[in-house]
Parts: sequence; C-alpha cells; structure tokens
Amino acid sequence: MQKMTIQLWLKRSLSLALIQLLLACAAIDPNHILTRGFGNNAPAAGVALDSDTKQRAYDFVWNRVNEAYVDPNLNGVDWKKVGEEYQPRIFSAPSDEAFWKSLDNMVGELGDAHTRVLSAKQYAYFKEKAAYTIGLGVAELQGEVIVTGVAKDSSAEKAGITKGNRLLKIEGVDANDWWRLQLSKVRKNSSERAQAKSVKRILNSGDLDAPTDSIALQIERNDGSTVDVVLQRTQLPVSDSLNGKMLDEQIGYIRMSSFDASLGKQIEANYDKVREAKGLIIDLRGNGGGSLGVSLGMMNQLVQGTVPIGKRITRSGKPPALFFGLISTGKLELELRGVKNPYLGSVVVLVDGDSASASEFLASSLQAIGRAKVLGETSCGCLLGYMGYANVPGGGALAYSEIDFAPVNGKRIERVGVIPDQQVILNKMDLRANKDAGLEAAIQTLKNMQQDSVVKLVSAIE
Repeated sequence: MQKMTIQLWLKRSLSLALIQLLLACAAIDPNHILTRGFGNNAPAAGVALDSDTKQRAYDFVWNRVNEAYVDPNLNGVDWKKVGEEYQPRIFSAPSDEAFWKSLDNMVGELGDAHTRVLSAKQYAYFKEKAAYTIGLGVAELQGEVIVTGVAKDSSAEKAGITKGNRLLKIEGVDANDWWRLQLSKVRKNSSERAQAKSVKRILNSGDLDAPTDSIALQIERNDGSTVDVVLQRTQLPVSDSLNGKMLDEQIGYIRMSSFDASLGKQIEANYDKVREAKGLIIDLRGNGGGSLGVSLGMMNQLVQGTVPIGKRITRSGKPPALFFGLISTGKLELELRGVKNPYLGSVVVLVDGDSASASEFLASSLQAIGRAKVLGETSCGCLLGYMGYANVPGGGALAYSEIDFAPVNGKRIERVGVIPDQQVILNKMDLRANKDAGLEAAIQTLKNMQQDSVVKLVSAIE
C-alpha cells in the first residue's frame, strides 16, 4: 500500500513538473497545442465562482486573444479599449452564467463566429457530445418563424411538432417580435446568418442571462389549427453521421451532419457506395463544420493527382509548431491529393445558411477549382480555424481563431459565405408538403450536366 502511495506521488509530481515546464517555456509550445487543456477545474455544483477565479478567467481570455488571435490587428478592433469597457460589466454580472456570457460578448466584438467563450455548463455538454435543447430546427422564412426540423426523442417531437409548423408566439410574445428582439441582443458575429444561428440556440437552449428549463410556444399546425405547448429542455446526444447511398441507378447521394474527426475512417466506404453513379450530390445543409482534415479527405476522393486549393494564413506566417519549431502541424499550402480510385463524375454540393466552417471550406474549394456546382442558400460566412478549445479558469472554455484561409480564386469566405451557383430558397409550403426543393434542383442540375456532356461529345465526334 505504501509502495502504491509513493508511486502515485511520483507520478503526480512528474506530471506537475511537466506542466510547469510547458507553461514556463513558450518556445516549446508557442501555439498552446499541449497546454490549452490544462487548468480549468469548475467549482462544485452549487458553488459560485470566487472573485479570484473570475479575475484569472478574464485575464486568460483577454491575454490569449491579444497574443494569439490570427489577425495581429484584431480585425481593426481596439482590444485594449474593449477590455477596459467590458471589465466592469463582466465582474458585476449577477450570476456565473451571466459572467460567462459577458466574456463571450467581449470576444464577440471581434465579429468572429469561431472566437467564443463557453460557460462551464456549456463546455461540459460539449465534452459529453450532448445538447441541452427542445430539439427544434427553425428559420425565419418570408417573415415567419417556421419549423424546419425536429430532433428525434426531443420534447418538440413528443409534442407532435413537425416540419412546416409556424411559431406564432414565444413566451407570450409574437414570434416575429421575439426573433427581432433576440437578433438585436445577440453578440456580434461573422455574418447575419451566424447571428441567426445564435438566436436559434437561445430558442433551444435558453439565454444564459436568465436560464430556464422550459419554454412556452404557440404553434400553428400544418392544417391551420393552433396549439399552446410548454417544451422542456432536455439533454440529447449529438450524433455525427456520414451516409452514402444511390438515389436511383444514376444519382449518388452523400449526407454529412458534421466533419467530426470520427467520420474520417468512414469516407472511403461511403464513396464506395456511390462510385458507379453518373452524378453525385454531397448534402452539407445544416452541417456546422469540424475537422479540416476530414474535409480534405472528402475532397481527395473527387480528384486525380495533386490539386492546389489555397493556403492557410497564421499570425506568425509559419505553420503552427511544437518544440522550438522542430515539429510542424503541416504546410501552409493546401492541396488535394487524389486517391487511387477517385469518383470523377459530376458533383453538386448542397448548402444553406447553417452550413459553416469545414462545410464552407469543401464547397468553396470544389467550386473554385471547377470540380462541383454549389446549390442552395448562401452559407454562414464562418470560415476561420481554431485548434481546439482552451481551458479557462473556472471551468469554461475559449475558442479563438488561429487560422485564416486564402482560396485559389481569392474569394474570402469569412463574413461573406459561399455564394451558390444556383439559389434554392427554402419556403413554408415545400416544408409542409414534405418537398425537398434543394434535392430536386440538385438532381435536375446533374441531369442537365450529363446532357451537356453528351452534346459536347457528339459535337466533338462530328
């Protein structure tokens, strides 16, 4: 027993010494790749953050952004002034949740969806791959707040809410008025579409300023009847999926819910399901992004040889590295490397306003090199990169943009979005009729592309 105690003490001492060494020597880990996972123990349940922890959290967030944000000019923001203006608001926040939200509002002044602060509670859900939600997908369509999807096993599903239902009231307030009010209050972001995503999160998960476990809605059913419901926010698993299939003998279809790193191993198998198709649809609607590597892996299946698609931009002008620059995280130049048996048929990529980050990277890259047509709605405009959350004292987390992207065609996606080759606008009537206008347009586009190829072939023979 004594031997085990000594071994445990030695192990802890060595771990502490290693942590201190890494923290003390910025040259070893200049991009905080190793150390960002240390030092954010949350207080016990029911115990509020003390003033010392709040000060350390504030200092950590402000300093890390100041020192490591991808743009040394911080998007033209006077970061020192922002810190001075926000500091009294942050420390006078009436609750811990409001404290974290105030920190998030501070980094929001950069107008960047990828730079954000999560509360201890939000970070815990993130690590558990779970969401605290009522399970409603919604959008403001032609001046109405319309249900676009319902999560399985959610309180929304149990209440019988379906696609096409219209929200008439939210917490007793006209739904349109509520939506506009939330838009006016949410933090700055990369684009209007990114701000709309924030409103959707408030509807589903609640506002950190006044967190509640339920929300009252008045719903107009698809048959025109109305119903009042109170939906409970519950914890639901966040599932990442990649599914390929044939829609018919000619059209293949791949649907990705995210670019989570776990999906990388499934790429080839799903392409194998559609490799004989004459045309392929890659559906990234609602896909909020994820791993750059998975996005590259998806595109590698669509080209032959080496194809340049742009470059990464970092604050230092060098790739992120470890140990005095001896270990690099890869070249700044970005290129596709075709697989042995690539899919070379026609490709259409579907996107919408919720398609972000790695989704936009894939869609814009294939569009820029002429490998695919993009259909749907203008994407989020949220294309910067970070290398993982940094633990913040007190249990929260900070994501800060560390990488920007310069596409081969020079069209920056951040704040602009991927502009589709063909716009397909979602509407209430299609949702109520269970009609997928985007998918139908993609199929027709592929058929037109195939017909054009036949005409060109005949002309060449003649």
